[in-house]
Amino acid sequence: MVHLKQPQLSGLGRNAAAPAHVLVRLAAHTAGRHGLGMRRGRLPDAVVEALLTHDGRDSAVLLHGNRISPAMRRRIADHPDPAIGDAHADFVRTTVACGLSIRRSPTPRRPTPRCHCPG
Repeated sequence: MVHLKQPQLSGLGRNAAAPAHVLVRLAAHTAGRHGLGMRRGRLPDAVVEALLTHDGRDSAVLLHGNRISPAMRRRIADHPDPAIGDAHADFVRTTVACGLSIRRSPTPRRPTPRCHCPG
C-alpha cells in the first residue's frame, strides 16, 4: 500500500537502501511518514527523532519493540508529552477495548508509571 497522493515519497520511505539523511527529510512529509511507518527493520535514531518532531503521537504509535534502539525507547518513555510516551500502550488498550485482536510484540517498560488520574 502506498500513499495515493505522493506514492514516490511513500515508496522512498520504505526503501531499505535509502540513506538516513533522506529518511530524516521524509519525516517532514505526510507521504514520507506513511512510508517510514511501513518500513521494515530498525529505524536510525535520527529518523525516530524527526518522526517525533514532525508527527508526534501518531508516529509514536509505531515506534516500539525492535523498530527502534533501546535509547529511543527510553527517549519516548521519558518524553515530556504524555501522549507521545503512552501512544503505543493507548493504541493497544483501545484496540482491545474495541474487541479487535492485535499481534503481540514486546513494549518498552517505563521506569516510573505515569498516572493521568486527577488528584
